[in-house]
Amino acid sequence: MASLRGLAYPLQIKDGNLALSSDFASIEDQIVSVLETRPFERVMRANYGFDPGIFDTMEPNAINARIYEQIRNEIPGITGLQVDGNISNADGGLYQVTIKYAIDGIPQPPLEIALNI
Repeated sequence: MASLRGLAYPLQIKDGNLALSSDFASIEDQIVSVLETRPFERVMRANYGFDPGIFDTMEPNAINARIYEQIRNEIPGITGLQVDGNISNADGGLYQVTIKYAIDGIPQPPLEIALNI
């Protein structure tokens, strides 16, 4: 894998500079960025991000499919992508999603994210 570097997400200061992430951590940061950014939030990339408003009308399988498509569209090089999520009313209406993926054939630890609905 070629060395990847980018700004850490969420943006943070480390030793007086912007924190960087590299390689596999950079890909994980990109996934979280896609899911936490709302459409039209980035002026020059209006279609970037994930719309949480869809939770009102969709079932978990449809939401998982939308998350899958958005990640595949925005982050090239991910293989073996699997998205599994469900609504957790016990946590105040959060959508708990687990994302499994590989980069260049190297499986990565599952990424667990709670999205507000």
